[in-house]
Amino acid sequence: MKKQLIGLAASLAFATSLVLAQSADPKNSPAQAKMPAPEVVLTGCIVQGSGPTVFLLDNARPQSDKVARGRTYRLESVAEDLDFHANLNKEVDITGVAEQKPAPASGQKVAEKDLPKLSARSVAVLSDKCTTVSGQ
Repeated sequence: MKKQLIGLAASLAFATSLVLAQSADPKNSPAQAKMPAPEVVLTGCIVQGSGPTVFLLDNARPQSDKVARGRTYRLESVAEDLDFHANLNKEVDITGVAEQKPAPASGQKVAEKDLPKLSARSVAVLSDKCTTVSGQ
């Protein structure tokens, strides 16, 4: 009986040390957990993508930086009432979460499916016409 208790205590101590080692691992630490991307406001032009339900935000740049080089994002609505079609070829501010992908080399074309995604929460029309279009 004494040997069984010693064996049980040793097993319990070993299991506890494994659990503590895992919680001390920085990859599993709550402080190191992946934080959701922050919301951004991007200014650009809504253009038609390759299909009737595919829309792009062309020449998109941060709202606060009017001289930044524009990028193209593939739009995805996360709000039920967003109507990208109604705002085609209009300059807009879109609030949402932008996927972080490296910018392509200048002049390099990117396949539509490889464009970073912008999960849009709201759209505000700035102008009924686009001022510039970058073409990806």
